[in-house]
Amino acid sequence: MILITGFGPYQEDINASGELVNSLKSDIPDELLSLERDLVFEVISCDGTSRETEHKSLEAHLLELLTRYEPELCIYTGQAPRRNKIAIENIAINSFMMEIIDSCRPAAYWSDLPGNKRLKDILEEENIPSEFSFCAGQHLCNHVLYSSLFFAEKYSLPHKSGFIHLPLLPEQVTKQHRNSPYMPIEMSRKALSLIITHVTEEGRHDKTR
Repeated sequence: MILITGFGPYQEDINASGELVNSLKSDIPDELLSLERDLVFEVISCDGTSRETEHKSLEAHLLELLTRYEPELCIYTGQAPRRNKIAIENIAINSFMMEIIDSCRPAAYWSDLPGNKRLKDILEEENIPSEFSFCAGQHLCNHVLYSSLFFAEKYSLPHKSGFIHLPLLPEQVTKQHRNSPYMPIEMSRKALSLIITHVTEEGRHDKTR
C-alpha cells in the first residue's frame, strides 16, 4: 500500500497539494493504472486554533492513517509559495513553529523514500523543473514528514517516508499570491505520477536485493 497525501486549505481557499491529491484520486493518470489497487490518496486537515491543537491534530490524523492503511511507502506533499520547482525534501527536523516538537525525540531524520536520489533526474528528463531541498520549513510540511519517520521508529511500523513541495497553482497566483511562481496542475500531476512510479519500483527492488 502506498499512501499519498496533501493538505487541505490553510488560511486561504485552496491548497495546491490538496488539489493535486484530489485530482489524482478522482482521475487517475494512465501511468498509474497498474498501481491503482495499491494507492491511497488522502487530504490531511488540522485544527489551526493554536500551535498545540495544530500539532496534536496533525499527529492524530497521521497516526490514524498509518494505522488504518499500514502503508509501505508514504509520499507527503505540500505547497511552497516561493518555489518555482518541484522540491524533493531530504531532511525533517524536530521543530514546529520555531519550537521543539518534543525534546525526547531525535533532532532530525533523513527521508528514507526508496530511490530518492534519482528523483530530480527523473523529473528533469521530462522537462519538469525540480530540485533537492534540505529544509522543509518550520510548519506542517516538515512536521508531517518528521512525525511519519518518528512513528515508524517508535511503533516499528513498516513504512518509508518522503516529502514533495509543490509550486502554487495559477489560480492561487491570480487570486492571492501575486508575486509567486506557479506550476499548472497538469505538470504537477505528471511529476507526482513519475515519483510514485519510481519509488514503487525501487521499493520492490529493495525487497529482492
